[in-house]
Amino acid sequence: MQSKTQQRSSILQTLRDIGRPVTPQELLATAARKSPGLGLATVYRALKRLVENGDARKIDVAGVPPHYEIQTETHHHFFVCETCQKMYDLYGCPGGFSKLLPPGFTMTSHEVVIYGTCRSCAT
Repeated sequence: MQSKTQQRSSILQTLRDIGRPVTPQELLATAARKSPGLGLATVYRALKRLVENGDARKIDVAGVPPHYEIQTETHHHFFVCETCQKMYDLYGCPGGFSKLLPPGFTMTSHEVVIYGTCRSCAT
């Protein structure tokens, strides 16, 4: 059996390897190939620790379960497939949102989520 640190490292590496936001269940399905015996509770504990340490971030978007991704300094947005509920990173930002605000309002941050159908589900 792997130590907790080895399991956490395996989960972090799997999160990097997948390269897009994932649910804990998706993460478990992939990480369990490298770490047999890994359980969902362990994945949740590891994700909680990774978020606390700043290595990962939790993404809460309406209509889909929470997803997790590697923490980056790169500002980006998300695409959510309404069929499979997978989430994908969208890099770049149209900007200009502050000009949409009512007079006297100040924007501190923003999130853009585009919903649709991913390539896999479209075929």
